[in-house]
Amino acid sequence: MKDELISEICIFYVEDEPMIREGFVRFLRRRTDNIHVFENGKLALDSFDELCPDLIITDIRMPVMDGLEMAYNIKKKNPNIPIIVTTGHNDEDLFLKSIDIGIDKYIKKPVNFSELIETIKKISSSIAHEKELEQQRNFLKEVMDLNPNLVITTNGIRCTYLNESFKQYLGVNDVEEYIAKYDNINNVLVHKEGMFYYGKLPREWIADTLSEHLENRVVVMKPKCDNEQEESTYLLNVKTVPGKDEWLLSFTDVTTLENEKQIYRMLSQQDPLTKIYNRKKFFEEVDKELERVNRYGQSLSILMFDVDHFKSVNDKHGHVVGDRVLIKLTEIVRKNIRKTDVFARYGGEEFALLMPGTDIKGAVEKAESIREAISSFTFEKCGVVTCSFGAAVYFKEDTVDSFVQKADIALYKAKDCGRNNVQIFDKGSFECTT
Repeated sequence: MKDELISEICIFYVEDEPMIREGFVRFLRRRTDNIHVFENGKLALDSFDELCPDLIITDIRMPVMDGLEMAYNIKKKNPNIPIIVTTGHNDEDLFLKSIDIGIDKYIKKPVNFSELIETIKKISSSIAHEKELEQQRNFLKEVMDLNPNLVITTNGIRCTYLNESFKQYLGVNDVEEYIAKYDNINNVLVHKEGMFYYGKLPREWIADTLSEHLENRVVVMKPKCDNEQEESTYLLNVKTVPGKDEWLLSFTDVTTLENEKQIYRMLSQQDPLTKIYNRKKFFEEVDKELERVNRYGQSLSILMFDVDHFKSVNDKHGHVVGDRVLIKLTEIVRKNIRKTDVFARYGGEEFALLMPGTDIKGAVEKAESIREAISSFTFEKCGVVTCSFGAAVYFKEDTVDSFVQKADIALYKAKDCGRNNVQIFDKGSFECTT
């Protein structure tokens, strides 16, 4: 009875002993017809490129070319092809050489056919799975090649895939030519001060983009192949490739007037200094979260915090240093919050953090961890900077304004309690908590 799984793969069987070869072939042909038989390694090697086997089963000691020499040459052609060695020799040197070559299975003669079939089935299953994955990858590649957007996959250092649109835009034929001409994605971008990727390595700005709450970021590109081609503006979208330490970057051309409106709309939600949400967008997000919480009954907390004695920083060191403090502080906070949290510059040196699915205990713990991260950092020019935090949890009777106001009241309570601490809104209680 044919085995459906084994029948799907092409098998090379290499054995010089006629009796062993004939018995083995009879046994295998009960399960598959897709088998090619050779009496020495050279014949099998000569047929390898034409027949493209999925699995090779071979004896070791044979005339003309032995099994290990054949396996060595085949592994040079295709390192991933599984090879099973059968031998009647109990030779440690042969065994070690098999390991060095990359032999997948070493079976002593006389062969236990049950063991062999189980091994072939496992290999067949693995090959079938890999072929299915390859078909999926090819299908996705075809889909991405039809995509008018510029698409690239990268590990942050090297490119692993370019779609046809990107190849045409850059004037390259394949990934190898892209790497030779550009090395990495940074050399495709136009670097201008103020751009989010300015002065950063690809892995850094890609990771920053993933941690942002904004869905898209604006990049400017210009290929090296055409000096006359103008710079183009794109919206960048970043996704993590499942199961790999890679990212898929998709660039949508937004140089048309209609899409520029979308960019300006997006930028209107962003604080120009820190690149996080502004106050207007924060209130929109609070309104959305309150709707969701009222529907599903989950916890929702808010933190309001600002920089202690920030006026003194500006007065002593100037507004440029003060701006750098706010930018660096924003980076510190980003590293300590979740993607689902909503982080915004509320105004001046005051910030707000909305935390869905978080009760007041969790909010205080998060506030303390952020407070400690900020106070333990040494800021350029001005040294240690601290922040005061107010925390509040949402109740059904709250409105957007009253919810935010509770955290604001708790923040002022933290100021009154000596700064650089976290206080909870507690109606009717103005005692400081530790």
